[in-house]
Amino acid sequence: MDRPEDLLAELVGMLPVGIFAVDGDGCVLLWNAAAERLTGWSGSDVIGQRVMGPDPTRRTFDAPTAARILDELRAGRTWSGRVPATPVSGRTLYFRAAPGPGSTIVGVLQDVDDTEASDEAFALLDALWETAPVGLAYFDTEVRYRRLNGAVLDIDGGTVDDRLGRTPEEVHGPVGATIAEGLRAVLADGKPRLDVPVQGRLWHGRGPFQEWRMYLYPVRAPEGPIVGVGVVLVDVTAAERTRRELAESAAQREHALNRYQSLVAATSAAVWIRGADGSALRDAPGLRAITGQSAAEHAGWGFLDAVHPAHRHALDVAWRAAATTEPAEVFVHSYRLRTAAGGYRWFRTRAVPVHSGGRVVEWVGTETDIDDGMRARDRLAVLAQATFAMNAALDPDAEGELVALAEAVVPQFADLCRVFLLEPDPLPQANCAGRDRRPGAVRTAPGGGTVTGRRSVTRSAPGIPPSPSSEERFTFPAEHPISRSVRTAAPVLMQVSDETASHWRAPEDQASWGTVIDVNSVLVAPVFSRGAVVAALLFIACGDRAPYTQDDLALVGDLAARASAAVETAVTFQRSREVSVALQSAMLSLPPRYPGVEIEARYLPAAAELQVGGDWYDAFTLPGGDLAVGVGDVEGHDLPAAATMGQLRSMLRGLAHDSEDPPSAVLARLDRVASGLDVTRFTTLVYGRLSLAGGRAMFRWSNAGHPGPILIGPDGRPRLLSGEVDVVLGVDPGARRHDCEVEIAPGSTLLLYTDGLFERRRDPGDHANTQLLDLVRGGAPLPLPEFCDHLVRATIADTGDDIVVLALRLAAGG
Repeated sequence: MDRPEDLLAELVGMLPVGIFAVDGDGCVLLWNAAAERLTGWSGSDVIGQRVMGPDPTRRTFDAPTAARILDELRAGRTWSGRVPATPVSGRTLYFRAAPGPGSTIVGVLQDVDDTEASDEAFALLDALWETAPVGLAYFDTEVRYRRLNGAVLDIDGGTVDDRLGRTPEEVHGPVGATIAEGLRAVLADGKPRLDVPVQGRLWHGRGPFQEWRMYLYPVRAPEGPIVGVGVVLVDVTAAERTRRELAESAAQREHALNRYQSLVAATSAAVWIRGADGSALRDAPGLRAITGQSAAEHAGWGFLDAVHPAHRHALDVAWRAAATTEPAEVFVHSYRLRTAAGGYRWFRTRAVPVHSGGRVVEWVGTETDIDDGMRARDRLAVLAQATFAMNAALDPDAEGELVALAEAVVPQFADLCRVFLLEPDPLPQANCAGRDRRPGAVRTAPGGGTVTGRRSVTRSAPGIPPSPSSEERFTFPAEHPISRSVRTAAPVLMQVSDETASHWRAPEDQASWGTVIDVNSVLVAPVFSRGAVVAALLFIACGDRAPYTQDDLALVGDLAARASAAVETAVTFQRSREVSVALQSAMLSLPPRYPGVEIEARYLPAAAELQVGGDWYDAFTLPGGDLAVGVGDVEGHDLPAAATMGQLRSMLRGLAHDSEDPPSAVLARLDRVASGLDVTRFTTLVYGRLSLAGGRAMFRWSNAGHPGPILIGPDGRPRLLSGEVDVVLGVDPGARRHDCEVEIAPGSTLLLYTDGLFERRRDPGDHANTQLLDLVRGGAPLPLPEFCDHLVRATIADTGDDIVVLALRLAAGG
């Protein structure tokens, strides 16, 4: 293995800029290949020769200049500038040197033509530094002054030379020690210190009493480590400033802080300079290192070629608009950029206009990689959207929840999502939950480890052709990603480019299809119900969509967990609905046969509920031969409402059958008994008796807050029957109740119903009753079964409430 010093020497020799090192006497210790090319001196000729200080053996500069440079460097200060090279090369070089370890000096040589853009950028930053209305200073990691602007001298006095290379303690004493303590804290944890109050006398107590506010920021190298601390200094001694002056000072300070923070932050991003129109007139090596473009490919508007096609036009338009907007503003835009490594990542460009002579002459900007943050934000958005979609699914069943999930993730997260429903294993399995789930109970084929079932739903992004595997049934081998996910009860990630990731190979037609759509990665996640795997979710990423990562694997795990919860809820709902429907059907029996009267009833449960509720009907023959009929509505659409309805229906039957009292007396007794037994909830009810005697048909009824009956005459004309409407049941058991009576002609139809047939959410003109009569009139000529179907099917209601219809049609006269 090469020694570290040999590797370092080889690396220095490969650098594109001249690198040199001299000792304290100005004699050359290091001279790389680029320095040879720029100066025309070979390393063998110059090593050991004095190039700085008095009487140099190799003249690089005139003697006074060489001596001054060496003195500056020995004093611990950096020196930079343009110098002519030797007659051998005849070039003008950019020269920068700084004190190195011990008494050595290290420096850089660069052709001045290569530094033109850098000089302009540094000139802009120097102007910002020197013209700032607040004090700015920079300290190295040993807490020594390295640079300060004129505002610091105006505030605190003294000169630059009084401070450079020294610590605040050395310059100012106790107050300086307080300042140094804050600097060291920033260096230690990398966190800024804002609005730090400092007061006292500088210059070891010889200065006047002053008060300051200091803002300390870590300064980082492009690679991330802290290389120093930047300080913003504001003198707040003059307490007698007027409110307006204080406001102006605060605004200037805030502006300076923002610019300074931007300057510090920009050092960690790719920096570039563009022309006034936004085109790349100068090279941008930092940006090209990201995109992999050559200088020629990047020039002009060529840098747009590296932008994702979906974002390219928008960025072009935004750039041209920013270049023509007056006054010019800071330009910020986010988009996906093709990287040299292949694929696309999210970047944010931020550019500031540079003015000269009242116009924009160029733009200085940065490119910052924000891909991780954007993808994390997108994952959260997908998770929230899918969760909302599953919760809002209109079909309250397990498959409906999974369909909603598939529609929510395409194309935001996946180019294709497919749901596979697995056949359950008839053998009992142990329950499992959380991360400790054991493999779920699923149907496996005789081959062992294979998984069977049916494809439930497929959602794909525009442009994705259908999969050749279109059969509803499937059987996957044990090595298939879905089989592995089901077997391990855990999500699986498979990168298509990683041929060692799985022993599974797709069938030829599937592989050809995958090549056409350019699949790059696959995710599979299991869905559970009662501890068993009941479904598998397949997500496919294609084309230039970024391949799935471990973060995406965690996301589909969360999606599957929420899908499992939704499926569990849906399964529970379905079972409750089945029990409820059976209960309701048992209580709502078929109407009896009654001589001379045709009877039909219909019940439609509430939408999006358990399909049960408190609406009911009843018809039965009394001991005296009359026909008893009733329609009621208990508040609610749940099992308790259905249970209350069943109790009230049974009580009404018993009370009516045991008495020849009129309907009003029966309802009064029902209200007292139900209230006394604490059975009733808010309940409306119409109860009546139909008597056929002496060739006449009389209907007598009592109404407890319920919609009134409708009578359709033999001519098909309907009318609402008028009469007293008493208080609902369960409110005032002692309230007086009334009876109403009407004679019904042969061939007429009597209609009892609940408010679910006609009630509207909004009916400002109170047109519901008129529209209900129109609905009845439209179906009156129909046979009685079709008439009842017509009412339920064409209902004018929009509340989704239960609907009950009970119709009695008298035989026509002979």
